[in-house]
Amino acid sequence: MGYGMGYGMGGGVLMWIVLLVIIGFVVYYFAKNKNANGLNSSQQVPGPDAMEIAKIRLAKGEISSEEFEDIKKNIL
Repeated sequence: MGYGMGYGMGGGVLMWIVLLVIIGFVVYYFAKNKNANGLNSSQQVPGPDAMEIAKIRLAKGEISSEEFEDIKKNIL
């Protein structure tokens, strides 16, 4: 009549611990492989390159033509 009493509870606790560890690994894996935009690192949209930034700064008047030419020489 009392055979097996208590064994189910121990097995259930072990199953929950294993399940929680697996969920923890899954959450860690996806959190590590996502950036702030929710994209994988291989899916990131590239930003403007240095030459584009220099052209924009020249157009805004932040740098002079001479500074732009110096930047251009250093980049290329």
